[in-house]
Amino acid sequence: MRRFLSRVTSLHVLALVAALELAINRVLVPMVRPAAVAGWYTSLNFTGLFLFYFTGTLAALIIGVRFVQGFSGARTYAQRFATVSLGVAALLAAVPLVVTTSGEVSQALEAAFGIAIVVHVATTFGARRDLGVQVGLAIIAIPLLFHTASALGAAYLWPDRIFDGPSVDFIHDGVIGLCIAALATPYCFAPRPFARAVTRPGPVIFAMLVAALGAVAARIAYPDVAEAAWRAIGVELNKVQADPKLALYLLALATLAWTLASCAIASTSSRRQIGLGLGFIVLGGYAFRWPGHYLLPLLGLSLIAEAARTVREEELEAMPIASETPPIADAVWATYLASVTAGLRDVLGEVHSLTTRGEGGLMSTLIVGTANGSPVRARIERIDGCVLALDVTLGTEMDELRGATFSVWAIPDRALGASPPGPPAAPAFKSGDAQFDARFRSRGNAAAFAKLLDDGLRARAIATLDGWLAFWEPEGLRYRVYPGRGAPLDHPLPLSDLSLNRPGPPERLVAVIALLVEIAARGVVPAVTSEPEELA
Repeated sequence: MRRFLSRVTSLHVLALVAALELAINRVLVPMVRPAAVAGWYTSLNFTGLFLFYFTGTLAALIIGVRFVQGFSGARTYAQRFATVSLGVAALLAAVPLVVTTSGEVSQALEAAFGIAIVVHVATTFGARRDLGVQVGLAIIAIPLLFHTASALGAAYLWPDRIFDGPSVDFIHDGVIGLCIAALATPYCFAPRPFARAVTRPGPVIFAMLVAALGAVAARIAYPDVAEAAWRAIGVELNKVQADPKLALYLLALATLAWTLASCAIASTSSRRQIGLGLGFIVLGGYAFRWPGHYLLPLLGLSLIAEAARTVREEELEAMPIASETPPIADAVWATYLASVTAGLRDVLGEVHSLTTRGEGGLMSTLIVGTANGSPVRARIERIDGCVLALDVTLGTEMDELRGATFSVWAIPDRALGASPPGPPAAPAFKSGDAQFDARFRSRGNAAAFAKLLDDGLRARAIATLDGWLAFWEPEGLRYRVYPGRGAPLDHPLPLSDLSLNRPGPPERLVAVIALLVEIAARGVVPAVTSEPEELA
């Protein structure tokens, strides 16, 4: 119990309170009003009113905290602009919680709400982000923008045709857009890999239960269901007879329920955050009459946009470790490692190596030496004898999630698949070397890049390096390559020969480390306290 409570955050409290507000204040209070005054109804009414203000106030406070944190931690002007647009829209939405607002404030809120939606969708797009989330957020934004167009159009373009003008068409199209967005949620927001998520029984059972309850309720008491749908989320159904699109609505509801359940039990925090953001958008509804109807979707959009930046990497790290390289016998690997260690003595001086075994067949080989006063560490990860990655660090070992002074990525051949991305750096630049720019993508500080890689080193890098290379001035240099995954199978490790129990030439790996040492010598400053490392 204590462990469960430790994971509860203000967002989870807000989700619970908002769900209670929807059930009590929006549905029960107006639908169960007795003919005569009753004490229980008065208590229910006051409870709904309390939840109404509590939901709006808590949502406004959470957005305020996120505004302060997001503005101070924004890395780009686009992210800062998105944070400002969120704060302005939330502030205008929260004003009715304190004072009565005028028509001008309402119109400003609609405009700010629409701008915040567009900006958050725009800042979600990026080369290394989950494509499904990017597309899904854009799909969700469309019906919300229909509401903004309807409200502003009714205020400025067709004020005399509020009930029979284009606003009615916008609202109708917005409801259809909501259904399309709900039907698209599994493909856009479900945990990855999708094939694994869709086979989990829990979300499937939950979705089927929601669909069955909805169908039975519509069959038994359709007018009450239509009234509840309108009051809860602002979707107006034909109250006289069954709506022609009722089956579509029930399918959309069941599909959305499956997505929310799948995200709720996802293994990564970013995917759970996406589900929470999607839930806030649903709880906000499509009525747009009170502060919570604006604050909850705004918060949901910001949560999804934020999680889109990290969910792809988190899910890739959470996937089971696998390798597409052939297995290598331990005796053959030990012989190859001895030849590499001998070859590196001309580059690193005294060299030590050690191989350790971990859980699940994971083995790590570490080669340590010193060059130009800085430590050099080459780590080769294997699982069940298959090589996963080569990771070389020169100087201080830096976290690859930390922004680098510059990063260089090799452009892999299509047949080799995608290479896992390297550390972030901005902006993109060209080296001016046509052959190098055709072989690598470069981002970060162009001056630092030019200092470390002259014409000769760039030519050697073209012939020698795959994967990515990153530099943190003046602390360290890091290089990583995944053989057979975005890089050739036999470079820089002769994996084909080793898998066939043939002696593999160590010169390729030695040449790579020698090149990295030369590059690092131009920019990595040895730490004063650094000492040569030894492995027993």
